[in-house]
Amino acid sequence: MSRRLKVVQQAVCLRGLLRRIWPAVGYWQLSTQEKHNAACTESCKCIHSGFSSARILSHSGKISPDSYLIPKTKLHFSFSRDVEGNLNPAGKHFRKLDTDASEVENMVESLLNLGFTQVQVKQLLDLNRRNAAQVPLKGLPVLCILESLGLNPSSTLKVFERCPELLGLKDHQLQSRIDNLRKHGLGEGRLQRVSVHCPEILNLSAKQVNSTVRFLKDKCIFTGQQVTEILQTSPNVLFENFEELEYKFQFAYFRMGLKQAAILKSGILRVSVEELKQRLIFLERLGRYQTPDKKGQTQIINPKPKDIIATTEDYFLAKVAMSSWEEFDTFKKLLKREEVEKRELWDQEGSISEELSDSEEDEELLPEN
Repeated sequence: MSRRLKVVQQAVCLRGLLRRIWPAVGYWQLSTQEKHNAACTESCKCIHSGFSSARILSHSGKISPDSYLIPKTKLHFSFSRDVEGNLNPAGKHFRKLDTDASEVENMVESLLNLGFTQVQVKQLLDLNRRNAAQVPLKGLPVLCILESLGLNPSSTLKVFERCPELLGLKDHQLQSRIDNLRKHGLGEGRLQRVSVHCPEILNLSAKQVNSTVRFLKDKCIFTGQQVTEILQTSPNVLFENFEELEYKFQFAYFRMGLKQAAILKSGILRVSVEELKQRLIFLERLGRYQTPDKKGQTQIINPKPKDIIATTEDYFLAKVAMSSWEEFDTFKKLLKREEVEKRELWDQEGSISEELSDSEEDEELLPEN
């Protein structure tokens, strides 16, 4: 009975030790059942081999907690039991994900040399768990490029948290995209701010960026300096389709009477077409806004464009519209219904005009008497 109790005590001690060590080799988040099976298997192996739990625990007390971050054995993706009950690596991608401990150790050392803390290194490893054995190793040159831009480890971690796809980029791809953004006027300070605020911009190809820049210059008549300011303050334009972008520009230019410089200050390019129309038309129907004439004159004093656009809804309603949230919400529903009715009417008119044109063509084909 005492021998059986001793075996149980040894198993419990070893299981506790394995739970302490497990996170060092568990970047891949094994399931609870797999952890339990592995712990039991290793405990039984140690007990049958004659190891003393007290000896193991005394040896483990000399191990630094920081050493768990760098595993000394090969890392595996997952484990499963075979027919005989032995613990074996599982998964069709096991060989691909098997990473040598020396490579991981070198990678962790490189990250620490770049200024990352051990907590931040762990966060980088956990960003993409499906490719955790590959992405950090491949992403080291990318991290070095961002570090050369002047981004500190905290900012770099924020960039990858918002856009983890950047870790999968090749270093020459990222460098060419950064060089292209520099050609459009985004210097080091500007590029740092844009990268942290909108890291997705680094995931766009040079072709996508260049096509939007050409559109802003050709269709919206912005100067090169104004385009640089747009890329810095409104990088969202790079992800919008040209039809919506042109509509916003024409709405601001013809409906609000704003020139290019005023459009930039107003923040119109940072909001959606729907929000822009809702606020302006609401003010028009309240009699608090009037479209300027050809000379830019109005019979009332219009609010400043930035107060209409670049403010919170609470500020807009309280200070600009001087209305309630309930009234504004009702108006938005009515405006949406009006737009649906207009589209249906346009579709009907379009179908009628097509029928008329077809009938006229048929009359032309009729023989003369």
